[in-house]
Amino acid sequence: MQPVSLNVHNETKYDLKIQASNGATAGAVAGASTSLGFTAEDTNITCAMRWYQDGICILQGSVAWSAGGSGADDGWTTSNIICMSGSMNGEPFSCCNEGWVEMQPYNLMANGGDVEVTYTNA
Repeated sequence: MQPVSLNVHNETKYDLKIQASNGATAGAVAGASTSLGFTAEDTNITCAMRWYQDGICILQGSVAWSAGGSGADDGWTTSNIICMSGSMNGEPFSCCNEGWVEMQPYNLMANGGDVEVTYTNA
């Protein structure tokens, strides 16, 4: 894998905390954006996306990529509160209470690149 840049825009009314499988963390309060950078050594990344209201986690989703598959999930703890849209290396995706979105081709992120995700209220 080559380096990957993750850019997240939290346009929801909830605070967002991100925890990547390599230990990296970031956060974006309601209405804010954040980003994380991953190196070539970060070959199989899953980013847990957790939304909080009054300090309590109310929803968890994910964004993940590797040389053998990539995708995103808008959340499975509570349905119908957050939608997502974005792109992986220019290939668009969107989801609103639909679960996992598998990106194609399977090796879309094999050479690294950019992941953009925007979360909105449903």
